[in-house]
Amino acid sequence: MKKLIILFVLIILVISLFSDNSKLEKKFNEAKSQIKSKDLIKELEGLAEDHLDTYYGQLSLLELAKINLLERKYENAIFLLKKISDTKIEEKEYWLAKAYLKAEDYNKAIISAQNFISDFGNDSKKTAQIETAYFIIIESYFQQDLFKRALNNLEFLRTSKFIFNNIPLLHYKIGLCNEKLKKYENALLSYKKLKMDFPYHQYNYLAEDRIFNLQNGDKIDIDFKKINSYRKQETETQNSQNTADFKLYLQVGAFSSEKNAKKLGERIKKLGYKYILFTKKVNNKTLTVVAAGDFKNDKELGKAAVNLEKNGISSFILKRK
Repeated sequence: MKKLIILFVLIILVISLFSDNSKLEKKFNEAKSQIKSKDLIKELEGLAEDHLDTYYGQLSLLELAKINLLERKYENAIFLLKKISDTKIEEKEYWLAKAYLKAEDYNKAIISAQNFISDFGNDSKKTAQIETAYFIIIESYFQQDLFKRALNNLEFLRTSKFIFNNIPLLHYKIGLCNEKLKKYENALLSYKKLKMDFPYHQYNYLAEDRIFNLQNGDKIDIDFKKINSYRKQETETQNSQNTADFKLYLQVGAFSSEKNAKKLGERIKKLGYKYILFTKKVNNKTLTVVAAGDFKNDKELGKAAVNLEKNGISSFILKRK
C-alpha cells in the first residue's frame, strides 16, 4: 500500500512538472510572437525574472541577450548570457563569443569561440555557427595585431569541412593578413583568387581596392592590368583529408583539346617549371587540365604565380596527391 502511495505521488509530480513546462513553453512562444519589440522585451523579462531556474526562463535570457546585441548593448548582452546555467542551451558560448568580440574583449571572445567549437565540432547541424566561431577567433587575433595566428587559423579553415558560407571573406582575410605580414605576393594571390571566383561579390570590390593600394605603394612589381575578373573552375581540394597528403600546383588552364593543353604545358616548361596534365569532368564534358608544379612551399608557389602572371598566364592554387 505504501509503495502505491509513493508511486501515485510521483505520478502527480511528473504530471505537474509537465503541465508547468507546457505553460511556460506556451508563454515563451506567446512572448516571441509579440510584434512590438517593447512588448517582446517586457514578456521575456517577466519570464526570466519569475522562472529563472527553468529552461524557458533561461531561454528568455538568451533571447534578451540577442536583442541587446542587435541594439549594440554589448555589456548587457554579456551580463545576461553569463546568467545562463542550463546546459541544454547549447548556443551560450557562441553568443558570448559574438558579444565579447563586439565589446572588444578579444581574449574572452577567442576562449568562448574555442569552447563552442570544442563542444560541437562534430555536430553537422552547427557547421555554419562553427564557421562563424572560427572567424570570430580570426578577427580577434587580427585586432590584436597577431596576424600570424590569424593567418594560421584562416589556412586551417580554408581546408576544413567548416568553410561554406563565407569563402569570399576567407580569401579577403587571407589577403589582409599576408599584407600585414608583408607577404605581398601571397596577398595578391588571395585577392586574385577572390576576383576570379566571386566577380560580383562585395568583397571583390574590396579586393580591387587592396590591389590598387598595393600598386600605388609599389609593393609588387607586376602588371596589374593582366589580373582577370572572371570565374574559373573551383580549386580541387579534399577538405576532409589532411593537407599534408597533397602537393601544391598552380592550375593554368583547362581544355577540351588535349593538344592545346600540351601546348600550354610546353610553354610552362620553357619558363622553367614542371607541369602535369590530368582530366576532369565539368558539366558532362571531359577537360584536360594543365597545372604547373609541384611546388615545395607557399613561397615558391607565390613566386611562380607572379612570374607566370608576368608572362601572361593566369593561375590559381590547386592541391592534388
